[in-house]
Amino acid sequence: MSQLIRGVILAGGSGTRLWPLSRQQLPKQFLNINGIDSMLSTTISRLSPLISRDNAWVVTGDTHASGEAFSELDGLNLILEPCGRNTAPAIAVAAALFQDLTKEDPVMVVLPADHIITKHAAFQACLKKAVAAAEEGKLVTFGIVPKHPETGFGYVQTEAEDADVLHVLRFVEKPDLANAQRMLADGNYFWNSGMFVWNASTILEEMCTYLPEVYEILQSMRKRWNNGESWQEVIRTMFDQMPNISIDYGIMEKSSRVSLVSADIGWSDVGSWDAVHEMAEHDANGNDISGNVLAIDCKGSLLRSEKSLIAAVGLENIIAVETPDAILLCKVGDSQRVKDVVDELKLGKGKYHLEHVTVRRPWGSYTVLEGTASGYTIKRIEVYPGGKLSLQSHQHRSEHWVVVSGTATVTCGDLVKVVAKNGSAYIPIGEIHRLENKGRVLLQLIEVQIGDYLDEDDIERFEDTYGRVKN
Repeated sequence: MSQLIRGVILAGGSGTRLWPLSRQQLPKQFLNINGIDSMLSTTISRLSPLISRDNAWVVTGDTHASGEAFSELDGLNLILEPCGRNTAPAIAVAAALFQDLTKEDPVMVVLPADHIITKHAAFQACLKKAVAAAEEGKLVTFGIVPKHPETGFGYVQTEAEDADVLHVLRFVEKPDLANAQRMLADGNYFWNSGMFVWNASTILEEMCTYLPEVYEILQSMRKRWNNGESWQEVIRTMFDQMPNISIDYGIMEKSSRVSLVSADIGWSDVGSWDAVHEMAEHDANGNDISGNVLAIDCKGSLLRSEKSLIAAVGLENIIAVETPDAILLCKVGDSQRVKDVVDELKLGKGKYHLEHVTVRRPWGSYTVLEGTASGYTIKRIEVYPGGKLSLQSHQHRSEHWVVVSGTATVTCGDLVKVVAKNGSAYIPIGEIHRLENKGRVLLQLIEVQIGDYLDEDDIERFEDTYGRVKN
C-alpha cells in the first residue's frame, strides 16, 4: 500500500436523536458519549497507524469551527462548509481538493465522525482490504454483519460468495420487521454503515456520470482555486449552489463499481439513546447508570444525570436523561422519536434545541444563571489563561462584571485596566470593550446584562483572535 491514503471525517450532522445532550451548536460528534474522548477524536485515532492524524481531514460547518466545537477542531485539517448539503457535495469537494493540493490520486477513507467501533484490530483489517480494493478502481463500502432484524438501518445485498471483498447487488431502504427478519435469515444482507473507501479519481468519475449537477459546480470551484484563489473562500462563496444529496442515493445505489467488505467490528451509529443503552455496560439489573443517580429496584433502564439528582424507584425499561436545563423521559424502544421533540422545539419553544445552559467558546465558556424575561441576564463567565474575548460592542445592552477569581484585563473605550478578585467593571451600551485573562489561573466573573434585547447576536466584532465573524 504505497499509495497516499487520506481520511475524510464527516462531522457536519446535528445529532438530534441524542437530545438533550446533543444540541445544534454542539452535536454528538463533539461530545464524549461513552468514552474518554469525543467521538470525533476517537474516529481520527482509530485510523492510526494506516492513516496519520496529519492525513486526516474533517469536513464540518464553519459555525462549529468558530463556536462551541472550537477546542475539538483546533489544529485539525478542516474543510469548512457554510451550509449543509449532505454527503455527496462534501465528498466531491474533498476529492477534488486532494487531487489539486497533492497532485496525486489518493485513496479516500470516508467515515462519519459519530460512530462507535469497539474492535480496533478487526476494523484495521477491514480497512486494509478496502484500500486494496479501492486501488483496483472499486467503490468500497463497509457492510456491518447484522446481529438482529433491525428496522432502523438500510441494508446492502451482496452476491453469495466466499471472498474478502463482495460484489454489491443492491441497496435496500429501511425495511419493515418482516423483511428485516427475512434478510437476516438470507445471510447475504448487511447493515449499511455509511463508511466508504475509494480513489479520489474513481469517485469523481462516478460524480461526472451520476451527479453531473454536482460535478459541474465542482469544476467551476476548482477553476477558481487553481487560478490562485483561496480554496476555503471559494467553498464559502459557492458551496450553497450544490444540490442537497447523499452519496448513497446519488452514487452508491446507481454505480456498477460498488463492492463491500464484511465488517464485524463492534459497530454502532449511536443514532439514538436506545443505541447508547445497547452499547453500554449494564449493572446486574440491566441498567446503564451514570452521573448523580439514585436507583432503587430499577430494571433495563438508562439513567443519566449531568447535574441534578435523579431518584428513580421501580422503573423498568425507561430512558431518563438530565441536563441542567432539560429532562428527557421515554420508554426504551421509543428514543427514535426524540427527533420529534427537537422538531417541536424548533417551532419556537426557547433555545433548548440550540445550546446548553453552559456554552463553550474558544476563550472559555459562559453559563446562564438567570434568563432574559425581565430585561436582564446573569451569567458566569470563565476565561482560560491566555484567553481573550473579541473586541466588541453591543447596541442594546450594558454589562456589569464582578471578578470572583483570577485577574481580568478589561478594555473599555480608550481605558485598559486590571481588575482583581472582588473588583468590578462597567461597560456602557455601545462602548467598544474586551475581556482578557493574562494570568496563569482561570478567570471567573459574574456578568449582569441589562437591556431591552439580550440575545447573543447583539455583538459587533472589530477584532478577534479566533477568526470569528459577527455572531
